[in-house]
Amino acid sequence: MRLLALASVLSLLAATPPAEAQMRPQPQPRQAVQPRAEHTERLVMTPPAGWQAAGNSSRQNALTTQLLPPGQTPENWTEMLAVQVVADSRASSRDYVQQIIEASRDNCEATGPSPVTEKQLNGYPAAAFTVSCTKGRQTGLGGLVMVIAIRGRESLYVIQRIWRGQPFGREETAPAPREMLQEWANFSRNVSLCDTVDTARHPCPKLP
Repeated sequence: MRLLALASVLSLLAATPPAEAQMRPQPQPRQAVQPRAEHTERLVMTPPAGWQAAGNSSRQNALTTQLLPPGQTPENWTEMLAVQVVADSRASSRDYVQQIIEASRDNCEATGPSPVTEKQLNGYPAAAFTVSCTKGRQTGLGGLVMVIAIRGRESLYVIQRIWRGQPFGREETAPAPREMLQEWANFSRNVSLCDTVDTARHPCPKLP
């Protein structure tokens, strides 16, 4: 399992809008944030094989990194993985998820959010849900987003899997590929947060 070190850095500049972020590639975008020595939390996830970082965006207290499949660009994509680190010790995972739901209602002609699931991930409170967008008001495209938000000690970690394609009707399901949805389900089961020092409460997986 790949261990992504994403630091809680209070001097970051703010988050791009969730789910619809469009960032230009930046030089050397291999790592979202270089961790400071005192930061010991690590976001654990396995990005899809072959996906590459496409850019970073920062604003106020958050940093977002995008990953795209081979052959897709920030200007032309159908699938995206967005990882956001919000340096706020007060933001709850449930409240942040609710903000994404409200944003989808503003940006889509019609939305269909699933119930929010709240649980503990490796000792951290987390919230997850999916939301569909029949037609984006700006893009004209339909969309589907899976969101996992994990409340760390100093930061909130938000992982989004995003698909966009042809618009669809209010009574229709998003025409996303079935195999993609299965891959999303497998991906979500391996997302976690750990602490390299507090191993009793938040153990990290052993690297090969």
